Amino acid sequence: MPPVRVRFAPSPTGYLHVGGARTALFNWLYAQQQGGKFVLRMEDTDAARNTDAARRTIFDGLHWLGLDPHEGPEQGGPVGPYSQSERQEIYARAIVDLKASGVLYPCFCSKERLSKLRLSQEAAREPFRYDRHCRALSAEDVARKTAAGEVPAWRLRVPEGETVLDDLIRGSITVNHADVEDIILVRGDGTPIYNLAVVIDDHTMGITHVLRGEDHLTNCFKQIIIFRAMGWPVPRYGHLPLILGPAGEGKLSKRKHPEAALEHYIARDFHPEAFINWLALIGWSFDDKTEIMTRAELIERFSIERVNKSGARLNMDKLAHISGDYIRRESAQVVLAKVREHLLRAGLVKAPLDAATEALVAAIAAAEHERLRGYADIVELARWVFADPLVMEEKAQKNLTKEPGTAALLRDWAATLSDPLPPAVELEALARQFCEARGTGFGKFVHPVRAALTGRTAGPPLFDCVRILGAARARARLETAAKVAS
Repeated sequence: MPPVRVRFAPSPTGYLHVGGARTALFNWLYAQQQGGKFVLRMEDTDAARNTDAARRTIFDGLHWLGLDPHEGPEQGGPVGPYSQSERQEIYARAIVDLKASGVLYPCFCSKERLSKLRLSQEAAREPFRYDRHCRALSAEDVARKTAAGEVPAWRLRVPEGETVLDDLIRGSITVNHADVEDIILVRGDGTPIYNLAVVIDDHTMGITHVLRGEDHLTNCFKQIIIFRAMGWPVPRYGHLPLILGPAGEGKLSKRKHPEAALEHYIARDFHPEAFINWLALIGWSFDDKTEIMTRAELIERFSIERVNKSGARLNMDKLAHISGDYIRRESAQVVLAKVREHLLRAGLVKAPLDAATEALVAAIAAAEHERLRGYADIVELARWVFADPLVMEEKAQKNLTKEPGTAALLRDWAATLSDPLPPAVELEALARQFCEARGTGFGKFVHPVRAALTGRTAGPPLFDCVRILGAARARARLETAAKVAS
């Protein structure tokens, strides 16, 4: 058997779709497991829609995922170029061979004739299919039309018989060639259509396995016919299930779902290894219970046979759970660096950080480490620290007015705070003594104090919040809240 070579072949016409990211991952995992090569190929022949920005998002997205190709437009390699727009000479040589072998035949049908054909088939409630009008043209007919200045497109001469696809995921599928159209493969200007370019690319790049979305299944039979007509070895195909929206409401859509874009996950800065872990579980599983797996474990355990046939829902809660687990196991130094990065980017702190601000950022990172699901969450989680005036949630505000005597409690406890504040454990012990001396239940103390300091009903440990603010700011917020509670 030849060495395994797989490819990821996106079109740089928009952002990198999470479905494309999963396709890249499954190909990468299989290549790693089999000791093969993962090739990136840009299918960029649609010059009107291609953008440099989209091309860049593909490179950057794969780098963020840690799925750097062995060969590709950036890396180079022995079978380049790796962008279709640079492979025209390769296509031209292959097209000459295809014409000579009779796999292609010229079609001189005008747009008007094809339009009438379509209308007549629609009227008869038949699916549109080319009627092979030009397939029977003699060599003399072709020569005469060419001499008259008519420029043909070139169609695939589908032979009689059938094609059996032994799909790695879906099993055996048979298509009768009577149901396969003689599609155009070469335009009048000599450029190849997608189905032909893909076959030439996969052959000349030595691709042995093609793992791609199920939306390519209908193309597959046409491509296999081309491979066989040329006497080229046919890759093994596996067609991956669709990814469904977060509520299972049909195919994940660029228009309907912001979660369709890989940029959505990069912006929230989910742990990349957690994202890979989660992405692998969309439509694949190792067993019925294992969720947390390292990249090395995924490489070892991945199998095409365990890829589901049916669509898989995008489970965002599972991603948050897995990413939170990975972040909790990160070192304090890594989390601090990430927290600093996002607070700076959000403008909540300014560079260069002085010693006091650095200490504040470190305290925030330590307090919020356990609650992070994506590193960018820190911006909203910690916004209360920097808010002036403090924006208070409705439920938190109710905690200030729920019990009589709350205003006095807040003022009296504020008076006990002074710098330097003791450690959080000692601060809590002093607060409990304060409550006991007043005959106030600790729960009736905690909820209004948290509301006063953070404007929220949930957050990091309360006495960590006090230390983050410092005595002076904490007193000021308690006194402001006491006015609301009065």
